[in-house]
Amino acid sequence: MSYLPTFRGLAGLLGALALLTTPALAATDANAAKPVQEFSDWRLFVDGRGAAKTCYLAAEPRSSAPANVKRGDTYLVVTHRPGQGVRGEVSVRIGYPFSATSIPFANVGSDDFNFITGVKAQNGADEWTWIENLKQQPRLLRAMKRGSELVFKGTSARGTLTTDSYSLRGVTAGMKALDAACPAP
Repeated sequence: MSYLPTFRGLAGLLGALALLTTPALAATDANAAKPVQEFSDWRLFVDGRGAAKTCYLAAEPRSSAPANVKRGDTYLVVTHRPGQGVRGEVSVRIGYPFSATSIPFANVGSDDFNFITGVKAQNGADEWTWIENLKQQPRLLRAMKRGSELVFKGTSARGTLTTDSYSLRGVTAGMKALDAACPAP
C-alpha cells in the first residue's frame, strides 16, 4: 500500500500552494489539477495553462516522530511556475504552525539545508517552510537526486520537535518529468 497522499489530499495541497504564491494562482481551481504520473514515492501534478501553469512534484513522509503528535497534512514539494520564472522551489508543509523561534532544516546524506518558516517570513503560511538561502536550492535538488532519504526537522508553536523522513526513491525521474511538464520559458 502506498503512503503517498490521495488525489484529493494533493488537490488540497495545490490549492494551498496556489494561495501562497500569487493572486493569479489563488484563482486557480485546485480540483482541476490532475496527477500526471507517479514515480515510486513521488507524484507529479500539473495545474493551469499558459503563464498560470504550475507543476508540483510531491511526497509524504515515510515516517514521522514523535508518533503521538496530532498533525495535519505533511508534504515535501518541488514546484515549477514558469510564468513567474520559478524553477525547483523546495517547500515543506509540516502539518502544524511553526514556532516563531523554529530553525527548521533538511538533511540529505552529509548535506544540511536551513529553511525559513512562514511565521518568520510573516506571510500567513505558518505551516510552510522554504529553503532559507535560494542559492542553496540547486545544491539541495542535486542532493535529493543522488540521495535515498531526506530528513526534515522543525519545532511546532507548542514546542514539539518533529522529524519527518522522506524517501527519495523516484525523485530523479519525477524531476525529469517535472521539467518536461513545465519547461523553462
